Amino acid sequence: MQDDHSVNEPFNWIYFFAALGLLVALPLMHVIIGWFKFYL
Repeated sequence: MQDDHSVNEPFNWIYFFAALGLLVALPLMHVIIGWFKFYL
């Protein structure tokens, strides 16, 4: 049980940071695309 928990914990952190990154990146995508259009 303890070994399984330690094995699953990093995956949960990866999914947590992936979801957090997506939530931050989705709104910023419009800003980044807007900056690229502005510079290009």
